[in-house]
Amino acid sequence: MNIFHSCERAAELMSQALDEPLDLADQMRLRIHLKMCGNCQEVEKQMATLHALAPHLGLLDLDKNDDPDPPLAKTG
Repeated sequence: MNIFHSCERAAELMSQALDEPLDLADQMRLRIHLKMCGNCQEVEKQMATLHALAPHLGLLDLDKNDDPDPPLAKTG
């Protein structure tokens, strides 16, 4: 097995890590990849933010009366 993961595999592991613990080998490989890959560091931050906000999505008030761009009223 390769010591370093591809970005695609790193993203899979980041997602998996949000749901369950990674084994020690995958933890280490992911850490090494993240130390070297700025793009994956950003993806990890975004995933963590989405994971933290997801439980609150059902609490948002999406009342249609608060639409910032209401449809134009028909005249005449």
